[in-house]
Amino acid sequence: MQEELRRYNNIGDIAGIAYFAKQVLGDSRVQKSSIQKLCGLQNDIRLNFGAAVAFFKYLNLIEEKVGYLYPTEMASEIRASDDFNKALCTACLVQISKDGFLDTEAIHYNRERKAYVIERYGFSVSAALFRNILIQYKVLKESGGELVLNPEYESVFAEYKRKQGTKKSLEQLKKQLEQQELQGEEAELFVVEYEKRRLSQSAKKDSVKRISVIDVSAGYDILSYEDEASAEYDRFIEVKSFSGNPHFYWSENEIETAKLYEDRYYIYLIDASMVKTQGYEPTIIQNPATSILSSESWIMSPTSYLVIPTE
Repeated sequence: MQEELRRYNNIGDIAGIAYFAKQVLGDSRVQKSSIQKLCGLQNDIRLNFGAAVAFFKYLNLIEEKVGYLYPTEMASEIRASDDFNKALCTACLVQISKDGFLDTEAIHYNRERKAYVIERYGFSVSAALFRNILIQYKVLKESGGELVLNPEYESVFAEYKRKQGTKKSLEQLKKQLEQQELQGEEAELFVVEYEKRRLSQSAKKDSVKRISVIDVSAGYDILSYEDEASAEYDRFIEVKSFSGNPHFYWSENEIETAKLYEDRYYIYLIDASMVKTQGYEPTIIQNPATSILSSESWIMSPTSYLVIPTE
C-alpha cells in the first residue's frame, strides 16, 4: 500500500475528499466501479479516485475485496466524529508518524513563531501526498522554508510521543529487568557453588541454601556456615552482581539486616563477566554495616529521595 501511495502527489480538493468519504464510509459495502463513475460525474469537486482509494486504505478506513469497498471499524469511529476533517487529519498524522513518513524528531518549538514547526527534512521524499493533504486541510502552513503546525493538532503529537515514550520505556525496562534477573541468578548460583567448595571438607556443604528464590524480603540471598564447627546457619550472604566498575545498590532492608547480624552478615560482590572464569574469587565484605558505613573506602550516593511535607 505504501508503494502505491508513492505514485501520487495529490488526491484532490477538500470537497472531493469529503464526497468520496461520504460514498465509501457508509454502513455497507459499495461497488468500486460504481463509486468511481459517480465521483467522475461531479463537476463541483476535484478528485483523483485511485489516490483516494489508496489513501483511505492506508488509513485503514476501507478494505477492498473482489471489486467492492468495505468500511472498517475505524471508519465508523471517524464518521461518528463531530469534526470529520480533524478526525481524518489526526488519523493521517498518527499513521505517517508510525510508518516514518513523518519524522517526529524534526518537530521543534519556535519561540518567535510561538508554534511548533516541522523542518523540511521531517517529511520523506515519498511523503508528498501526505504533506500536501495536511497543508490543504490547514494542519500545516508553509512559512519561510518550514511547516508550521496548527495549534489544534499539538495534542495529537503530545499523545503520540507519550505513547511511544511509554512503550519504549516499558520495553527497555523489561529488557533491563530480564537481564538483571538473569545476571543476579547466575551470580547467586555461582556463590552457592563457591560456598560448597569452601566447605568441601564438611558434610554441611550440601546444606548451603539459596533462599532468594522464595523469600525476597529476607535481607540476604544465601544461608551458609562459617565452618565445620557451626551448629546452625551462621553466615548470611547477600549477593551483589555488577558489570564494569565495582558497584551495587543496597536497600534499607538489607542494611538493617546487616546491622542485625553484624559479623555473620556478608556481601559477596560478583563481577558478572568473571563468573565463568576458573579460579575466580569474589570480593567478600564481612559486616558491611561497619566496614562500609563507617569506612572511607566506600562512597554511598543516594539515587533518589522520598520527599514529604512536614505538616
